[in-house]
Amino acid sequence: MTSIFFLVPLFASLANVSCFIENITRDHRFHRLLSVFYFTIGIQNAATAALCLAPNETTSMALWIFQCHSFFLLAPVLVALCSFCTGRKLFNKATIGIAIYALAIDLLCSSIPNTFVYGFTLLSFGIAPLLTIFGGILGGSVHFFAIAVSLYFVLSPLEWIPFFDRKTFIIALCVWWFGLFSNFLPMYGFNFPPFHPVVDATLSVLLSIYLNRYNTSRPSLYSLIASILISLAVGLFVGILVLGILPTFPLKELATSVITTVISLLFFAYLLKTTLKENKPNLSFSLSLENFSLSKQELRICELIAEGHSRSFIRLILNVSDGTLRNHLKNIYAKVLPESNSTSKDQLQRLTVFLSKHKLIEGNSGN
Repeated sequence: MTSIFFLVPLFASLANVSCFIENITRDHRFHRLLSVFYFTIGIQNAATAALCLAPNETTSMALWIFQCHSFFLLAPVLVALCSFCTGRKLFNKATIGIAIYALAIDLLCSSIPNTFVYGFTLLSFGIAPLLTIFGGILGGSVHFFAIAVSLYFVLSPLEWIPFFDRKTFIIALCVWWFGLFSNFLPMYGFNFPPFHPVVDATLSVLLSIYLNRYNTSRPSLYSLIASILISLAVGLFVGILVLGILPTFPLKELATSVITTVISLLFFAYLLKTTLKENKPNLSFSLSLENFSLSKQELRICELIAEGHSRSFIRLILNVSDGTLRNHLKNIYAKVLPESNSTSKDQLQRLTVFLSKHKLIEGNSGN
């Protein structure tokens, strides 16, 4: 079963591609950065799958260099994501510094790869590069510095974006980097499959579900495909681990197959349940605008406007593009302010005033 390990990073890569396709149409700067994150991890996992099946050292070296490009790109991308979540600019001295350092190390890997890798070895799950001590320290330093900067941002935020749960974000960050550094185990000769494809893709899918938690629309087909693929990857990975630790007995393969299937189904059920769970924003009041025939999404937009949130934040929390939000606002104006012929900016101001008065009236009646 270990001979089919390449399917784990392959399924993980396809799951990331599904997350990327679902997210690519959104034009918020955070979503654009997230698209880069999904795409980069997808490339890295695809390169891992190809490296497991590489026929010779020349091909292995080419694939490893290709994988390094995505490996080093992830460092500034993750720092930028942490920058945004903590109220900082995406491009600041830290993200630019990490990006320049990562680019420099990446150029060294491409130009003098033998300084980083002295050969390749065939392990039970496929081909793995063997890192030199110098290569491991230099390559790992990129993400070590990225971890240090990211944790500093998270632990000392200028203004924590309320859309993200801080504790969840820190745990996900630590787990992701644990999975990333587990990739070094086989590169120092340990016959142990890397965690990173499963960890990367699992966190990507969970992040995609988490960011869509306030959406009222049905889950997209891409979200469902991503959940199925990552469930298969998780089941296969657990099955391979179980196969390696089970004692030798006639039904070993059958037991492993059953465990793989059960884990895949249970994980998919968990993802599906999480996807279908509807969470409303934590608002201090409830607008009663049923007489205006507003949809759930339109009502949610009204609630967020009444709370004083900007259009940019509403796009972020509802995970929609600027065009989609603009269409929703037009529908709201037509239903709530049908007599208004002013500009969209004026209409938004009038709607804000109307909702504020509505909120005040409800607050007084409640008291």
